[in-house]
Order: sequence, then C-alpha cells, then structure tokens
Amino acid sequence: MQKQIRKLTEMAIAGDLPEIHKWYQENRELPLSTIEFYEKILKPVMESVGSLWEKNKITVAEEHLATASIDYLMTQLRYQIVHPGQLKMSPSILLFCLEGEQHSLGLKMVSDVFRESKWNVKFLGSSVPTEEVIKTIDKWEPDAIGISIALSPLLPKLKDCLIQISEARKDVDILVGGRVVSLYDLEDFGINNVHLCRDLRDIESFALNAHNKSQPVLSEGDS
Repeated sequence: MQKQIRKLTEMAIAGDLPEIHKWYQENRELPLSTIEFYEKILKPVMESVGSLWEKNKITVAEEHLATASIDYLMTQLRYQIVHPGQLKMSPSILLFCLEGEQHSLGLKMVSDVFRESKWNVKFLGSSVPTEEVIKTIDKWEPDAIGISIALSPLLPKLKDCLIQISEARKDVDILVGGRVVSLYDLEDFGINNVHLCRDLRDIESFALNAHNKSQPVLSEGDS
C-alpha cells in the first residue's frame, strides 16, 4: 500500500492526469470500499503533500496541482456511488466549509460517504457566509448539517455559526469535522445536537444510523 501511496503522491504533485487516470483504471478493482480507499490511500496522499509543502519541498503551485489531481480522482470514484434514483424518503444533509475555510477536499470525501449511504446531499463548497447557509437551511430544510473547519482562528466564527443554525433549526443534527476537532475541546460550545467527527468512520456511523432511523416501519399488512 505504501508503494501505491508514494506513486500516487508523485503523480498528483506533477499534475499528471493521464497517468492518474491510468493508475485508477489499473487499481479500481482493489478490495477496498470507498471509505477504505479514502482513509488508506487518499488521506495519506493528502497528508504527504501537506507535509512536503510545510517543509518547503514542493511549491505552492505543486500543492495546488496535487489538490486538483486528487479532486479529479475523487470525481472518477463518485460516478460509482451516486444513486440517480434517490428515494424521496431518504434523509438530506447540507455540507459546507465555514466562511474563511478554503480547503474542501475532506468535505468532498464526507459528501461521498453520505451519498454511498443513500442520503440526498447538497454541497455548498468552501468559504460559505453564514447568512447564505441560513437561507439555504430555510429553503431546503435538511435533516442534518455538516461543517468543515481546519483553521483554529475561525473557532469564534464557528461558534457564531452554530448559534445561528441552532436558532433557525433547533432540532437539526449538526456535524463538525476538520483538523481543529482533534486539536481543541469543542464540547463547551453549549449547542445541542452537535456531533464532533474526527474521521470518516464517525461520518459513516452517523450516516448509517440516522438513515436507518429515517426509514418508515412497515406494519404486517404493508409487506
């Protein structure tokens, strides 16, 4: 697996999409679920790229190329997990990066986990102003909301965002994920229904449990 990670990291930094596509075709039959592929291959690639950038071993341009390359690969994977005939009774989730947060690759992984669990997903992307989030919540009325935050200076903005969402929809489940979740104690924010997600397994567990709860229970005469 380490050999695959090193090879994919090199191709991503070079922005070599033809080779990445070839690599994907050759490895698409790996005995890995989507979440295992993300956790065991793509996340280590992203971490390797980030480490190289922090050590000034690659340029900003190369870091951007790597991000775009990984995004391209995730798009190839997404075609396999989208459910075009999504059930009307399926739960829905609104996903966005907090205003000021530009990195959305991790949140795209989260969106794919929810799609694979047959959720209806609305993905708003990076750096979304809170007022736009509230408007979308009022219009779409999602069953859950997911927020991504990696930068610790954005913590005050996160708390304000959580308060506004709670005031708009007191009953909605709010998931918070990103690097700061592992670094800081966010339990004292005092907002109900907030779930701190440290990895994709936490996301998958919530998605599957909440989806099962949302399914109607059939009486004996309905079967």
